[in-house]
Formats: sequence, C-alpha cells, structure tokens
Amino acid sequence: MLAKTIKSNQPLVLVIIIFLGTILWTSTLVHPNSLYNGNEISMPLYSIVIKIFNENAILLNILAFLLVIIQGFLLVGFNKKFILISSRTYLPALFFILISSSFIPMQKINPQIIGGFFLFLATDFIFRTYRIEYALNEIYLSGFFIALSSLFWAPFSYFIFLLFIALIILRTFNIREWIVSLLGFLTPLFFLFVVYYVFIPEQNGIKLFNYIITELTYKEPFVRFDLSYVIFYILLALLIILASLKVLSSYQSKKIKTRKYFEINWWYFLIGLLIFLIFKRSSMGIIYVLSIPVAFLFTEYFYSTRKNLFLNIIMISIYGCLIYIQIKAHLN
Repeated sequence: MLAKTIKSNQPLVLVIIIFLGTILWTSTLVHPNSLYNGNEISMPLYSIVIKIFNENAILLNILAFLLVIIQGFLLVGFNKKFILISSRTYLPALFFILISSSFIPMQKINPQIIGGFFLFLATDFIFRTYRIEYALNEIYLSGFFIALSSLFWAPFSYFIFLLFIALIILRTFNIREWIVSLLGFLTPLFFLFVVYYVFIPEQNGIKLFNYIITELTYKEPFVRFDLSYVIFYILLALLIILASLKVLSSYQSKKIKTRKYFEINWWYFLIGLLIFLIFKRSSMGIIYVLSIPVAFLFTEYFYSTRKNLFLNIIMISIYGCLIYIQIKAHLN
C-alpha cells in the first residue's frame, strides 16, 4: 500500500513529501545550526548570499530548506521534460528530499546546496543538447552555470568534465562545441578576475586565490559518523548497487535517449563521489549533489520492480533509519 501510494501522481503524494521534508527540518528551523563558513573567507558568491541575509542563521536556514523543496520538485519537472522515467511521478522529489535532508549537521545554508542548484541548471542545459542541430547556446550556458556553481564552492569546477563527457555521449564531435563549452566556463571566472583586479585590494585577491587552491587540494581526515548515519548510508549504498544492477539488466530495452541520459546520470554521481573522497573539506555537504542522480536511480528502480511488498520493506527501512537518526540527534 505504501509503495503503491507514493508511486502514484495523486495530489496526496505532494502533501506527504512536503510533510516529511518539514518533519526532517523542524529541529533545524526551530533551533538553527551555526552558519557554514568553511574558513575565514569563502567563495565570492557564497559570501554575497551570507551578507545579503546579514548572517541571520534562521533566515538562511529557511532559505536552505526552501531550496531543498524547490529543487526536489524541479526534478519532477526535469523528468517530465526529458522522460528519464516513463511514468509521471513525484518520486524524484521524495527521494531527493529524504536523502539530502538525512545528515542533520548539514541542514543549514552551505556552498554545496546553493552551488548544487546551479549545477542542476547546467545539467538541464546539457540534456537539452540531445539531437538538436544547433546547440551552442545550451553548451555555453551549461559551462557558464558550472563555473557559477564553482564560485559558491571551488571543487564544483571539476564538473566541467561532466560537460565534456556529455558532449561525447550526446553529440558527434564538433570542435566549435568544445571551444564554446570552455568559453562558457571561463566567462564567470574572467569577470571574477576583472572585478578583483580592478575593484578589490590586491591582498584580498591573493587571499581568495590561496583559498581556492586550498579548496581544490586540501585534504582532511574523514569525520567519524554516528552509528545511525552509518546504518542509513550502508542501506543507501546497497540500494544504489541493487538499483544499478536492475537498470543494467533492462538497459538494452530502453530507448537510446534514455540510455544516454542514464549514462550521464551515473557520471554525475561518480564525479560527485570522487570529489567527496578526494576533497574531504566537502564533508557531507556533497550529499545535496549526490542525491540528484540517486533520486532518479531509485525512482527507476521503484517503477521497474513489481514486488510492492519488497518496495514497502525498503521504504519502511528508509523511514526507520531517518527516525533513528532524528532520535539520536535529539538525544545527543
């Protein structure tokens, strides 16, 4: 019954999704966490957002919560546009909100949640390039938004490789498209350089440069997670493997467009995972990025699996783990 309900596109599912998201964020919204600064300085666009809200933790956390809800439902529209999953469903929003909200210490405004929003826009433009003759505008904007996301958090710049991979998967080789992708990526960085060179004191520019180098190279040891998080993320890892195997088993029967989109989806997840493993300053903020491809993968798995009893067990396990996390967080 549970699986059957959430797989439907009834308005009730919208209410359930917003309710669950609100429950997961209630403690944070009532008792806001401290702001995420990462260091004594931050990337330029992230610093601007913090200053606009006058470092008000309550308002910034409300903004973070709204971004999670909005992006969750943008994934629903994304699926309708590109038809990754053949059925109309709110499941991408449900899985995105549940997974991205699972790590309570990162339920706050942070560079990954805002930068990830622009990364999602870049992915939208990447997908639009499939089988259109003139795609230079979309390719330029995709590179542009990737660079924009990196101005919130520097390691997002490595997602330029996702654009290159997507060009290989979706397009026939065209040197102009590759040049345009680089121009789009370099445009925000060029304007940043001009602004700092002309208007900002040289010392601040050097600090920013050193900070970016630190963000791109600095490593920290892994943080030890509470047992509740370990159980939940092991469950997610097992489900990711199970869902991937299920998708691969029916891979050849899918439309060519869908297969290509899922290839990009997997690369999206892999690049985000590598960033997390290599640049450990990302901490668990990267979960806002990884939740997007995982949400689509889980949605496809739910629609390709007919055993509702098994799906009910999976959903109950996910909810149970999230409840356990909330209990442990409040007890501590």
